[in-house]
Amino acid sequence: MMRPSIFHLFIASFPYILLSACTDSKLLHSYKPLPAGVWERRDTMSFDLPQAKEDVNGTLTIGLRSIAHVGIQDVVLAVEQCFENPCSYRQDTVRYPLTNTQGDALVKGVNFRQYETQQLPICIKKGQSGSVRIHHLMRREDIFGFTEIGIKIEKHQ
Repeated sequence: MMRPSIFHLFIASFPYILLSACTDSKLLHSYKPLPAGVWERRDTMSFDLPQAKEDVNGTLTIGLRSIAHVGIQDVVLAVEQCFENPCSYRQDTVRYPLTNTQGDALVKGVNFRQYETQQLPICIKKGQSGSVRIHHLMRREDIFGFTEIGIKIEKHQ
């Protein structure tokens, strides 16, 4: 009787490995471009959330994509979570460092850089829909160099 090799066992178990990889906790991951690389204080980026099919307790992460040099050390963001049926609202202020004290970028990249803020809690009740809105709270009216803003919502397992 022939004994199965490690290779054959791997091939036989591959569909189960693939199936287990599909249990992603990510509910939404979306980016929107900023107009012409200028983010004006009045420009609020809004992400509509579909009606929840179940209660969601998770995390919200804000993503920032920029050119290699934006000319500021950090960015301060207002992040609003607005939901309906029943109505709920949460606002967080996020200060996200872009460089260290020497002015060196905290992430790698040649022409573009991608940053992700710390995770914020997000709670959505079954049947609720709503939006996440983001605007900057910088002293300058316009900030330059950011190309896209995004959100990622992950459900706790």
